[in-house]
Amino acid sequence: MFSNSLIVRKKILDSIDTSFDKEFKKAVETILACIKNEKILFFAGNGGSAAEAQHMSAEYLATLEHRNFRPGIKSIALTVDTSFLTAWTNDFGYEDIFVRQLQTLSSEGDVLFAYSTSGNSKNIIKAVEYGKNNGIKIIGFTGNEGGMLTKFSDISFCVPSQSTAMIQEIHTMLGHEICASVEKDLFFNE
Repeated sequence: MFSNSLIVRKKILDSIDTSFDKEFKKAVETILACIKNEKILFFAGNGGSAAEAQHMSAEYLATLEHRNFRPGIKSIALTVDTSFLTAWTNDFGYEDIFVRQLQTLSSEGDVLFAYSTSGNSKNIIKAVEYGKNNGIKIIGFTGNEGGMLTKFSDISFCVPSQSTAMIQEIHTMLGHEICASVEKDLFFNE
C-alpha cells in the first residue's frame, strides 16, 4: 500500500511539474507587481486551507528563509481575527465573511490567494467574485476538478487529486516555491 501511495504521489507531482509552469510564472509576476505598487496580498481559506492561508501570509510578512533577512511584504490572512470572525458569523452567517473584510480592507491592484480543495466553498467563491469585480487579482489553489474557483481565478493551481491531504501538501510546496521566487526577484537577485 505504501508503494502505491508513492506511485500516485509521483504521478501527480510529474503532471504538476509541467502543467503549472505557465501559471507559476504568472503568479510570480502578479505578486511582484502587487508588491512594487505597495498593494496588499490577502489570503483566505477554510479549515486546513485556513491554516494554509495563515501559513503563506506569514511567509510574506515575515520571511521565508530566516537566513535571508529582508523587508516585510504587506500581507493579511483573512482567517485570523477571531473577534471579527465570530461577531460577523453570529450576526450575519458565514458566506460573506471574507467579502466583508475585502470590502473594508482591499483596493484595486491587491491580490487574493484563495484556497479551496473542492473549489466550491461558498465563502471563497463569493470573495473571489467580489475581487474580480473590484480589480483584485485572484490566485486560486484548488484540487479535484477545480470547481468554481478555477473559473473565477486569474491564475489557477488545480491539483489533480481527490485526496485533501495531497492537495494541501502540494499547495504548500507551490506556495513556498512561489514565495521563494518572489523573494529572490525582489531582494536577492544580484
